Amino acid sequence: RDQKKTIEKAVAIRKDGGLVIYPTETCYGIGADATNKEAVRKILEFKGQRGGKPISVAVSDRKMAGKYVEINETAQNLYQKFLPGPLTVVSRSRGKTAKILEAGKGTLGIRVPDHALAIGMLESFGKPVTATTVMGLLAKDQSES
Repeated sequence: RDQKKTIEKAVAIRKDGGLVIYPTETCYGIGADATNKEAVRKILEFKGQRGGKPISVAVSDRKMAGKYVEINETAQNLYQKFLPGPLTVVSRSRGKTAKILEAGKGTLGIRVPDHALAIGMLESFGKPVTATTVMGLLAKDQSES
């Protein structure tokens, strides 16, 4: 399928508060607009109780990350050395995403996936999306059968 059409469809679904499963370098993530409280609520309904665990968000690059978290020197070094890639950098949140995504101390985990399709969707959408895996869903479905 044409990647441009896939990206356009994923962006349209997210703009409507929907959920999209998308590839990253390590697994598939469930993505919803991280700034939309109702869309994030849908993720939590699908994932089930997380015991207060926060959900990280994916952004296209360090510049987008800076709109949603405060990037100190340590975080800056991590972005330069390890991102994009399979690392979540936790920083002080600027409070621009759904509050439920933050950890108890007002921090937010940021990922920059190393996958062309994921980056294309993030760039086109222009906002962060949730970066939680489908792994829990698969295990939950199998345990219920």
